[in-house]
Amino acid sequence: MFKRLLFLNGLATIGLILFHSAGWGFVAMYHWRERYLPLVGAGADQPGGVAYYVLRTMEQLPVAAIPAFLFVSGLFVAFTVRQSGRVQWPVIRGRLQTLLVPYLLWSAILLLLLIAEGRMPSVARIPFMLLTGAVNPAFYYVPLICQFYLLSFWLVPLARRRPVLLLVVAALVQSAIQLGYYLSYFGVESPLLQALGSTPKWFFATRLFWFSFGIVAGFNLQLLESRLPRWRWPLAGATLLLVVAGIVEWEWIFRSSGQFWLDHRETFIDTFYALALILTVLAFYRQSSPVDRPVEELGLKSYGIYLIHSPVMGYTARAIYHLAPAVLANQFLFQPLVIVAGLGVPLLLMSAVNRTPVVQRFYKYSFG
Repeated sequence: MFKRLLFLNGLATIGLILFHSAGWGFVAMYHWRERYLPLVGAGADQPGGVAYYVLRTMEQLPVAAIPAFLFVSGLFVAFTVRQSGRVQWPVIRGRLQTLLVPYLLWSAILLLLLIAEGRMPSVARIPFMLLTGAVNPAFYYVPLICQFYLLSFWLVPLARRRPVLLLVVAALVQSAIQLGYYLSYFGVESPLLQALGSTPKWFFATRLFWFSFGIVAGFNLQLLESRLPRWRWPLAGATLLLVVAGIVEWEWIFRSSGQFWLDHRETFIDTFYALALILTVLAFYRQSSPVDRPVEELGLKSYGIYLIHSPVMGYTARAIYHLAPAVLANQFLFQPLVIVAGLGVPLLLMSAVNRTPVVQRFYKYSFG
């Protein structure tokens, strides 16, 4: 089962690359049109064309990535508790150090790059940026998971004594926030709904169910291992259907909102899709395939890739904007360039550090 969790982590890592690459594709398609249209003409792929729906599929498939990471982290906590009998501060402190030291290092590097670009934030704002992951849009995950590790002192006893109650409450809290997202898209005015709809991604309540589910699953792993395999094909079928349903749902939300653009947030269908995908991967844990080993390797390096891929993709997309703007009109060329950079640069950098004796001892401080 440990290898299957690594495989799930690896899939989530690939999903992150696809999700953020699609995000830059939409930036090019919607916000950088004035840069490429004079070069290629009005016949280039526009919103609503084939490239648009390829990007939407690339965006929809990976929406289970963050839920999967949180689920695996919850399982990790449950494993440590099963061995020691309770949540131990040295274990939690070790996980926090592993997360925070590389996070602060790469945040400092990105802040230096902002200074070099003349976009230095105010000194008073920097602590807030570090606490919320605002240095880079993808960094919100770090304060999010750190909150969950600290909350595990309370979540673990609930998961052991009242697992159903914990999951129901966590699902209701998360669903209430998602309802706020829906209503905010349609301009429904209410102080409470506006507060729910504006809940930041770094706040633990937005993903409370997934970490809680991971803890509960960790305490009931034998039950899952015995029952899930018989449901693997229905779960796989449900996963595929929910991918299509998620694309249709978001298109309906986007077009009904009347807005020029909407940043993707997790919807109700996304939640069911993520749940089906996680259970499907676990249900097939006894199966093996040629892709298992490379995906598991990515799972082992997932945190380092997470920290580096988003800034690399951003600078790659911006370089294309300035140096080869015509490429922005062709997503079937633009996407491979961004994806290769987003995955290849972190892997090359991690490999170089790991193979260089002088800096090898700093590997864990740089990539976790």
